[in-house]
Amino acid sequence: MSQENVELAWAALNAFAELDEGLVGPEQVVKFFGQDPITTFSGFLEEQTTLRGTDEFLKFRAAWMEPYDDFSYEPVKIIDAGANRVLVILHQRGKPHDSDSWVKMDYGMIYTVEEGLITRADFYPTPREALEAAGQRE
Repeated sequence: MSQENVELAWAALNAFAELDEGLVGPEQVVKFFGQDPITTFSGFLEEQTTLRGTDEFLKFRAAWMEPYDDFSYEPVKIIDAGANRVLVILHQRGKPHDSDSWVKMDYGMIYTVEEGLITRADFYPTPREALEAAGQRE
């Protein structure tokens, strides 16, 4: 089951990239998630934030990307973290409006998978914190 969970994470992230490029609609992303998934940002933002459902997450994500003329992210590592979890390390970069410089960030996320769908996404501000939360070593 663990390889299937890793493949599910890859497919969901690819769907997000296709959504960003305007190649697919949100329904192509939503199909990888359970009915009411939970997203948390522990230490990622100034305060603990919990989002419920894909609509809340997609709105949050759009607002997160809005300040940039050019925005991209790529998975650096996706591994089975055991106990129906998948660890994802990402590299993100964006070029803010009216700027010639780029903002870059590396962070981590743990997906929880139940019955073949992602039911939870926990974001961490650094890859190290995500690795520790998943009980993994670098």
